[in-house]
Amino acid sequence: MTHSVYNSLTTTATSFISPTLVLIGFVSVLPILYIANLYCRYKRYQTATPWSARDKVVVITGASSGIGEELAYEFARQGAILILCARRTDKLADVEKACREKYGASQVTIHKVDVTRDSDVDRLIETIDATHEKIDCLVLNAGVSMGEALEDVEDFNIIKNIMDVNFYGSAMLTYHALPLLKKAEKSRITVISSLASVMPFIPMRTGYAASKCALRGFFDSLQTELLKDNIFITIAYPGIVKTEINNNRLGKNPKNLDFSKAMPADECAKVIVDGTIKAHKEIVFTNLGKLARVLDGTFPDLLFHISQNYITKQISVEKKFE
Repeated sequence: MTHSVYNSLTTTATSFISPTLVLIGFVSVLPILYIANLYCRYKRYQTATPWSARDKVVVITGASSGIGEELAYEFARQGAILILCARRTDKLADVEKACREKYGASQVTIHKVDVTRDSDVDRLIETIDATHEKIDCLVLNAGVSMGEALEDVEDFNIIKNIMDVNFYGSAMLTYHALPLLKKAEKSRITVISSLASVMPFIPMRTGYAASKCALRGFFDSLQTELLKDNIFITIAYPGIVKTEINNNRLGKNPKNLDFSKAMPADECAKVIVDGTIKAHKEIVFTNLGKLARVLDGTFPDLLFHISQNYITKQISVEKKFE
């Protein structure tokens, strides 16, 4: 056997043996890791609670429809002081009315805010500072999506626009809101990300997946910085939810997702608000999403295969949003 052949066989064997050894080691310590994770979660919960939404100043972006609208209703049910933000003030006015008349909110204000505009964000923060002097909970929900393969995108500004709204808008608002968040006790930042950042293998959504992955990296890092201030960040990773975002995607010929089994937005909102109150580090929706969190980083090829088979079934050019 030549030296080169020997090296080749050794390399091949190592590539198979190493993952096997990792798996054996992982399985053997899994019970210990599970208990340790539960303990860390309990310590976080113990530090962050008790916390109630009642009489808390809650700021919600993208509150004119979809998940943001339902989050407004759920926080209204729990007695929060609501500050609702979006670009469409006519839709916001309807949400405000429902919060007051249907869900019993006593204090609701609406603000026309484009999270990509510094002037809008500055004005919002100045108004909140003058009227409430603090923010107890900042919910970052504003977002846009896409539905085309990268090679079919006619204008790359679509990708830039998605990043501006989904990532830079949330990051900028958080930056300006930090002084008001620090004035509140055990304040919250809730980030509405997507399952696309847990398993970022979704075709036709490259820019969208990138923006959601960026949110995850930014806010996981920020959480480390803010623990000393008792500011708790919750990142929610919803799967397919029945909202208008599927109808309002950027691009000229976006492909549709199968929404026949999508989670209702009100159900999604209840899960997110509950996780916010309990200060969960993350909220992963769907069993596939939870499986992806386990496989991520250890079995990337298996995760990619599972994700591709699942997502391919969801892409449809004929099924429309209902």
